[in-house]
Amino acid sequence: MKKKVDPRLPSGFRDYLPEEMIVREQMLDTIRDVFKTFGFLPLETSIIEREEVLTGGDPDFKKQIFGVGIKGQKEKLALRFDLTVPLARVVATRRNELHQPFKRYEMGKTWRGERAQAGRFKEFLQCDADIVGSESAASDAEILALVYEVIHALEVPRFLIHVNSRKILNGLSVFAGFPESKTHHVLRAIDKLDKQGWASVAKELEESEGGKLSKTAIKKIKEFLDSAKARAPLVAIKELLAGSPISREGVKEIELIGKHLEALGVPESAWVFDPSIARGLGYYTGMVFETILLAAPEFGSVCSGGRYDGLVSSFSSMSVPAVGMSVGLDRLFSALTKLKQVPSLGKRAETIVLNFDPQTEYECETLATELRRAGIATDFYYGGEKTLKGQLAYAAKANYHVVLILGSEERKKGLVQIKDMRRHSQENVPLREVSETIRRLCIESG
Repeated sequence: MKKKVDPRLPSGFRDYLPEEMIVREQMLDTIRDVFKTFGFLPLETSIIEREEVLTGGDPDFKKQIFGVGIKGQKEKLALRFDLTVPLARVVATRRNELHQPFKRYEMGKTWRGERAQAGRFKEFLQCDADIVGSESAASDAEILALVYEVIHALEVPRFLIHVNSRKILNGLSVFAGFPESKTHHVLRAIDKLDKQGWASVAKELEESEGGKLSKTAIKKIKEFLDSAKARAPLVAIKELLAGSPISREGVKEIELIGKHLEALGVPESAWVFDPSIARGLGYYTGMVFETILLAAPEFGSVCSGGRYDGLVSSFSSMSVPAVGMSVGLDRLFSALTKLKQVPSLGKRAETIVLNFDPQTEYECETLATELRRAGIATDFYYGGEKTLKGQLAYAAKANYHVVLILGSEERKKGLVQIKDMRRHSQENVPLREVSETIRRLCIESG
């Protein structure tokens, strides 16, 4: 006897059943509509890239990516780990075909070989929007305003956008007194603050091969991070890093972004300056941000991004400024599920035509077709239950709103029996009035 194969999914991957997918699709539709409202255009990139493109040719590239093995393959290929690097590749190779500033959005799956945990998967769906070709603080602010509008449109309860600048962080070496060459390591450590706490970050800064900072430097970094607790954190940072020109530039940019956000209608309560936000990816050059659900902070950022002016130059001699954002749909969906904020929408088709009478089966199929062509999502019963009672029980269990019955008796009278399953009522209507009656029932039920 052939051995049965274990059907378990590998760790970090998951399936979504129809009830979940209906909600996810509606979330995607909402996000897409907001992107379009802001004038962003769709783009689709390959899920497979040359490994060198993803790593930037960096031999010390730390992110775990999924390689793609093909028999006889010579060049190394891998699955994309985000949608930003593929965008930069497209801009570098197709610049003459893109009118800049180029505002694009893309929704697609990405893969990272990281440890799976709450809301974090190895395969996840990202919804990105980017502005390429503008170095203006106004474009930074528009990305943040886009984040606000997307999260607001999704009716996500109580969220806060944490904003910082890599330029501010780049001046930290002067303030804390450590070699500038260790800045990247320091920022990677700081990026773990919200997940691991200060004790873990300090230990990494003191003991890691890439860091090994002095206790004095670590103490100064702690002072810098504690400025977030000040009544006016941006003012506190301005004073702390007054000796760093690059940090002063970053402070001015955050101040300017704040003015643009006010003009764009983003309330002050929706965002905060947070000097601990670093973002782990090394390609960020300016404003960076993370969006936290206040009722579920353990899920981390559900929407993040920032400015990355040097990424396109990794692939060409061009210097192209860019800024963008990304919604992690799977993480957001997981968080909302835990908070019980995901609506239970049941089936997309609220209407079903039963099929219990062999004498009227063809008429029932015709009825379902006419309703679909009239714009009413309609299901048709194909199951094994042959009785009217059994099919009605199925319809009730599957949460259909409207059930249509067209048996031999109804056909003789030229009528269709319409059952409103929510109100537990029924009425017989002529065939020509079925679609109007269904629309009325759906409107009345809200």
